[in-house]
Amino acid sequence: MIWIIESKSKLSRVFAADLERLRANEAVATHVSRSVLNSTIAEMRTPLVPALDPGEPVLVLAHSGYDLDARHNREAPWIGGRWLDEFVQDVTLKFTPAGLSGRTLWFLVCHTGHDVTALAGLLAAAGVDNVTIYMPRDFMYISNTGIPHVLLSEADLGTVNKDVARCDSDYWSIQGSQPTGSYWAGCSISGQVVTTLSATAVEEAVQEQFDPDGTEV
Repeated sequence: MIWIIESKSKLSRVFAADLERLRANEAVATHVSRSVLNSTIAEMRTPLVPALDPGEPVLVLAHSGYDLDARHNREAPWIGGRWLDEFVQDVTLKFTPAGLSGRTLWFLVCHTGHDVTALAGLLAAAGVDNVTIYMPRDFMYISNTGIPHVLLSEADLGTVNKDVARCDSDYWSIQGSQPTGSYWAGCSISGQVVTTLSATAVEEAVQEQFDPDGTEV
């Protein structure tokens, strides 16, 4: 399934287009046929009904980044408008630790792959186990073939979004766009121990999931 987190109850134009492109990608179409949109903390914490099928991967489509966390007076990562500790509370209430365990979690977000191990540590502390997590380390967009890519840019989000839109999300036309799997991060939780995955292993996993034919590598 794909869990979409937005600030409004109606799917935005950008995320609606992302979902449509993912569903047109045969490699992941079955994994995103079911989508859940949440726009409030209460909705994010409402248990998923019906529960996930055994082994079903979870894709998370949300805005993310870094900002000043006034609670600790330092810059910190956030996902879907929530600091990581808050997000872990939300996601474990949504799916339960047992419901998340034994799965692969794909985060279709921007930048926060730099802190994927921090997220994993919080999930492990919450009782989640036997999970692999993948997350981009810079701007992320979904190409017009339904493949997520990292886009390296020093510009702000608005400018990046305009550049992607101007190129109609065409991977070959967007300056700074990286091959499938590049500039992602990943880690695993096993026996409550978090292990960082190598860049090569992460790249291969992302390619296998979203671009098995190597069309945008």
